[in-house]
Parts: sequence; C-alpha cells; structure tokens
Amino acid sequence: MRARHAHAFLDAAELILLLGDDAGIEAVPNLIGSLAVLSGIAAADAICGGSRGERAGENHLDAVDLLRRSVEPGSTAPAQLKRLLTAKSTTQYSGQLIGRVKAFELLTAARRLVECLDRS
Repeated sequence: MRARHAHAFLDAAELILLLGDDAGIEAVPNLIGSLAVLSGIAAADAICGGSRGERAGENHLDAVDLLRRSVEPGSTAPAQLKRLLTAKSTTQYSGQLIGRVKAFELLTAARRLVECLDRS
C-alpha cells in the first residue's frame, strides 16, 4: 500500500508541475513540495517494510536511520529522505512559500526515493 502511495503522490506532484499554473492552482511550488515529501515518506516506509518488516514511528527522523539500515551501503536514499523531511514543516504547515527551485529539488529527491523503491 505504501509503495502505491509513493507513486500516487509523485504522480500528483508531476501533474501539478505540468498543469498547476494553467489550472490556476495557487502556491504551486508548496503543493509540489508537500506532495514530494509525502511521496518520499511513503517510499521510505515501503522500502523499510519490504526489507526489514519495520516502519518508523511518529518521529520521521528515526526513519532516516531505519532507511539507512534498509538500503545498500552508499545509497543516497537516506540523504534524500532527510532533505524531504527537513522541508516538511515549511511545505505542509507554514504560511511561508517556497520557490520553484526548492520545489524542483524536493521533487528530484522524491523521484530518487521512488526509484530506489522500484529497485528494491
């Protein structure tokens, strides 16, 4: 289920990237960033669940350590997850707007985590 969520959030972010401005959606970068964060968390949950049968608790930063133990040494997946988690509050709870460059960076991190999921 979490793997499907990871893909669905990523697909939604990609659609917002392509169509958000034309559809008149406000705060497109924040929406992309928020969906990227959700995609990355779901991908990490699926990776950890598949390889270790575990899922991190409420503290998302614990998920970075769990993911590190769940992937091959040298994988960038933990760094990608940490990048996304660092932006979680800003993209999902804050009134602060992020820029398009930051949104694209978060989307790239989510893509890399989903790719890691697909390889696992």
